[in-house]
Amino acid sequence: MELKTLGRYKILGELGRGAMGAVYRAQDPMIEREVAIKTLLPNLPQEVIAEVRERFIREARSAGRLSHPNIVTIYDVGEQNGIAYMAMELLQGHSLQQVLRHPQRLAFNTVARLIAQVADALDHAHRANIVHRDVKPANIMIDNTGRAKLTDFGVAYVPSSTMTQTGTALGSPRYMSPEQVLGQPLDGRSDIFSLGVVLYEALTRRTPFEEPQDTTVFALMNRIAGTPHTPLRKLDPQIPEAFERIADRALAKKPADRYQHAGEMAADLRKITGDPAAAAASTGYEKTIALGTQPVARPPQDEALRTQLITDLDKFVEKYDREEQARLRAEEEARLRKEEEVRRWGEAEARKRDEFERKREASVAAATDPGATKRRAALEMLRKQAASQPQRENPEVVRAKAVAALDASMRDAFKYLAELARELNSVNPTSEQPYEFIYLGKLPSVSLSQAFVDSRPRRIDGKDVCDHVFIRYRITPARPAKANLLGDDIRRCEDYLGFMKVAFQQRVEAKNDFGKATRAEFTVTGSLPCEINVRADYDALAVSIELTNVRRLGRVSYRLTPQQFDDAVDDLARYMLGADDDFEKVARK
Repeated sequence: MELKTLGRYKILGELGRGAMGAVYRAQDPMIEREVAIKTLLPNLPQEVIAEVRERFIREARSAGRLSHPNIVTIYDVGEQNGIAYMAMELLQGHSLQQVLRHPQRLAFNTVARLIAQVADALDHAHRANIVHRDVKPANIMIDNTGRAKLTDFGVAYVPSSTMTQTGTALGSPRYMSPEQVLGQPLDGRSDIFSLGVVLYEALTRRTPFEEPQDTTVFALMNRIAGTPHTPLRKLDPQIPEAFERIADRALAKKPADRYQHAGEMAADLRKITGDPAAAAASTGYEKTIALGTQPVARPPQDEALRTQLITDLDKFVEKYDREEQARLRAEEEARLRKEEEVRRWGEAEARKRDEFERKREASVAAATDPGATKRRAALEMLRKQAASQPQRENPEVVRAKAVAALDASMRDAFKYLAELARELNSVNPTSEQPYEFIYLGKLPSVSLSQAFVDSRPRRIDGKDVCDHVFIRYRITPARPAKANLLGDDIRRCEDYLGFMKVAFQQRVEAKNDFGKATRAEFTVTGSLPCEINVRADYDALAVSIELTNVRRLGRVSYRLTPQQFDDAVDDLARYMLGADDDFEKVARK
């Protein structure tokens, strides 16, 4: 059905369409102004509609609270025939992403002015306690006057909102901050890091942590979290030193080492232009920027790779290249084995040299002193006894070996669980034992799907070891799970299912005199999350395993020795699939 109107707005044409919605060009007849209408499609899948609608409302609330010349203006929000819509400023121009595809390089002063304007916009949003969380060239529009406009507050964090838990890694991977990658709490300094990435790309035509050989997000995110970026002037000596100082500060790994306010970054950028008036009047119109002709289209194969690398994190997770990660880990294990062989060879050679020196000294002494042999008989006897005894290793060497062995066990567990997840996602097996959830009780027949495995490293004595391995998956009941609840349990169940992002339907069967539900039936229509976390304790040389919603109610924790852990990984997988309970028997010994 072709839309003619939405609310009071007359639809003039479609500007674009995606999986979640469409954007139209429209006219407001009351003031004869053209606007852009962003809509949310009404027929989205049930399992995503609630989150997408909340994100849509979040954008209206976030941007709607802000009034700034460098932030897109939201005029109105409403709903018609099940279609949620938002009327906003119609922007004439190009996105910074399109501009950066043009073969003509932006002048340094132009880059400074544009990024300073975006910094002004972020500073204004941060003062209103709004963190954008998705600053990237595609979300920066440049209108025909050369003014930058920050758009798409759809994943912004507002303190009063409960949709996204603290630390959730939303945003585009190449522009994420270390806090987003590591799932840590975010504030405005995360946006400053992302803007630093945009500045770096505007100057060099590449992002600071992306490598040409990348085909997955795993290596990229590791670099964001722990690898310093290549200095700007090392890539291009023509770039002014001031840009390098600004980029280095914005891209600091620790938030405390960055600009603490985006306005400070804007001020430093304006110093580059040598225009004091611009710094004093940061909200005024900047000089017009020549954008040239239409941006040159990328070859289809390049565009496909670029699209893959900048899609949302969930899409990267679905396409995660497990075989490549296994190869990298195998290379690391081979390197560790080689180091161990070299160390052992060195110790053996040292023992040979010591023995040779002892024999040489003894023969010299015997030759010069006929009575020496008799006087040294006791010493020789002790040395023979020492040679016959097992070599006592240095405690530090013993511990280093134990740490290396535990690291190898964790890496083996990661590889095994990654293979398990791949098979699980292709088969979607049915558990042979029930899974139990609060309010829902035991679910006798469930299928397992959407498994994802990842690991986190830790540095010990200058070496990276595997510190944390986790597998997340979802279970779907063969028949919709139902629960009949009374009183306060109704609200608690709503919160519980909402926290787990589980799709459900609620039918109120009775209310009190005040209109509050006193009896309700819940029907779970979506899948339920399960998680296994395996953490290595390198201090105590032990392994802790935490199961959440894995067959048993809630969270269950176990602690194993490294030897128990080696034998328990397959038992854990069989337990997860409902094949048997051997894992519980081993873990409770």
